[in-house]
Amino acid sequence: MDLRIFDVEHGQCSYIVTNTHRQVLIDAGHNSTTNWRPSLYLPRLGISHIDNLIISNFDEDHASDLHNLVQVVGIGTLTKNPSVSPADLRRLKNLGGIGRGIDALADLMARYTSPECATIDYGDFRKVHFWNRYPTEFEDENNLSLVTIIESHGYKICYPGDMEVDGWEQLLESDSFRRAMSDVDILIASHHGRRNGCSARLFEETGLHPIFVVISDSGVEFASQETVAWYRRRCSGFHLNGETRRVLTTRRDGRIRIKTYPGGCQVDTF
Repeated sequence: MDLRIFDVEHGQCSYIVTNTHRQVLIDAGHNSTTNWRPSLYLPRLGISHIDNLIISNFDEDHASDLHNLVQVVGIGTLTKNPSVSPADLRRLKNLGGIGRGIDALADLMARYTSPECATIDYGDFRKVHFWNRYPTEFEDENNLSLVTIIESHGYKICYPGDMEVDGWEQLLESDSFRRAMSDVDILIASHHGRRNGCSARLFEETGLHPIFVVISDSGVEFASQETVAWYRRRCSGFHLNGETRRVLTTRRDGRIRIKTYPGGCQVDTF
């Protein structure tokens, strides 16, 4: 598996190519400073079709380039919190206004109603999803994030969207969720590293002790930098460019590339 995490400021966009050349995109944020966009990047690579688009959160920074992306790249299947309908999403966004990316997502949700195709061969790539239910458990976008754990060659990476402490603690009621989180190797920090996504119970009750955490963020905003030490204490660390690292950030490190192969994992910045 070849996973690329892009610098999209306080948003999220990751691109995955499996060993069977299947294409997966997690979120569709863009960088407003550099104008990096998945809708420009993927066609430059010759990619005209994504097998699976995973949306981890219903806020604009996770979908800000989606309205452009759907014009140039075909999408095989859409994965998001299944308890939220297109009408629910528009109702959730009515108070704060709906951006062009989320508007495009609501349109996609109305069309992509079939289950994922079980016959696609993703090779070394597997995934499992967890979510809180709307409206019985939560009515806010962050705690309705889709938590996705991907696995390749024995390495597990967790994408939690913008899950907050209350949402984490609700998920901890599930035995299957606790088991799945117990051996996650790489954690993408919830809510771009903000304090409200830091759940001590998540680590204590699952035994979660990742190798490192990735924070997708930009400048000093929303107290995201204040959590670096919090996450660092909870990671085992690895060697990168001659130093031991426990937290990587797109702010400092730029794009982050994770490649898994039988018996190993390679991490680089590019």
